[in-house]
Amino acid sequence: MSSGALEVELIDELGALAGLRPEWDGLAVADALPLMAPDWVIAWLEHLAPADAVPRVVCVRERGALIGLAPFYVREGRRGRIDYRLPGIELAARLAPLAAPGREWEVAGAIAGALAGASPRPDLVALEGMPPESCWLAALRELWPGRVRPFARTYHVHGCPTVTLAGTYESWLSSRGASFRKNLRRRGRMLEAEGGALRLGTPETLEADVASLLELHAGRWRERGESSLLTPGERMPAMLIQAGRALTPSGRFRVWLAEVEGRPIWANLFLSAGGELLAVNSGWDEEYARLSPPLLGMARAIEDAYARGERRLDIGIGDDSFKLQFANGNAPVAWGILAVANRRLAATAARTAPMLASGAVRDAAKRTLTPEQIERLRGARRKLAR
Repeated sequence: MSSGALEVELIDELGALAGLRPEWDGLAVADALPLMAPDWVIAWLEHLAPADAVPRVVCVRERGALIGLAPFYVREGRRGRIDYRLPGIELAARLAPLAAPGREWEVAGAIAGALAGASPRPDLVALEGMPPESCWLAALRELWPGRVRPFARTYHVHGCPTVTLAGTYESWLSSRGASFRKNLRRRGRMLEAEGGALRLGTPETLEADVASLLELHAGRWRERGESSLLTPGERMPAMLIQAGRALTPSGRFRVWLAEVEGRPIWANLFLSAGGELLAVNSGWDEEYARLSPPLLGMARAIEDAYARGERRLDIGIGDDSFKLQFANGNAPVAWGILAVANRRLAATAARTAPMLASGAVRDAAKRTLTPEQIERLRGARRKLAR
């Protein structure tokens, strides 16, 4: 398939993706999107994808060189609706198609043409957890083939506290204030007095570190309802270990841990690409709350990111007080859909209307309610879930 001077290929076999890894990873690094790296995406597709999901990876080349890639998967929704989605939103956000810098609109036109001619053809293209400044939703809509453009809507935006890693670690630490620094030093001395230490996982400790992360996370969520990190069961450690084996040696898959006499009391998974460090998820033992291991661990991860020359840490979705004490910026992510104009458009619109309305209500609540009121609502929702 060709799109002007561009060649477009639609891949639907997992085995065919391995050969794309070097060029694909180059795009993920250039776009600073850790969750779009091939080793992470392929591990997700192999272990966490729904049983009925089929890859539909759009590759865009120019004179043989890969300049764009969109690793969609397709599955049939309710009443036969065909959905195309990017993998991994249940684990973390900041997902998007990939393109060589400055080539996004050209690549979007090629992707739109490939999806419009794909089998099965999409009724809905979901772009979840994407950087809202990206052009992808608008570009796919504008460049979709045919006389009638798809319906496009961004229906939810969620904040992500960030740490811009400018200057030095010492300058960032000074910007946090005297009480923060005093507390950090005091907790560090307490951890050391109890025989504790912080360490970064290695390829040799990977399997044990992943097990510690999931065990500590499970302990935190035992009374809080479901967690997307735990619902896949044994498929989750298999996915993380596969991705970790590929990415840990280069430092792009990092499990930071706090231990007391060799016993893990906190663990946090980070992914990195192109100077962007993303905090994926964590867990810690509340028995050691007096030591504030998440505080010590996050500060150590920031110090390490400065040493590596990274540009930004994305602490993840949510504006809770723990994240805000580190942050000096905010980089929201957005949820959007593209509903294709076809014979199922009315049914697609009916099915997505509650989701769009729910997103609008959530965003309105965030604009009008205080953080304390929002936290009380979240607590009530957790109780109802239990």
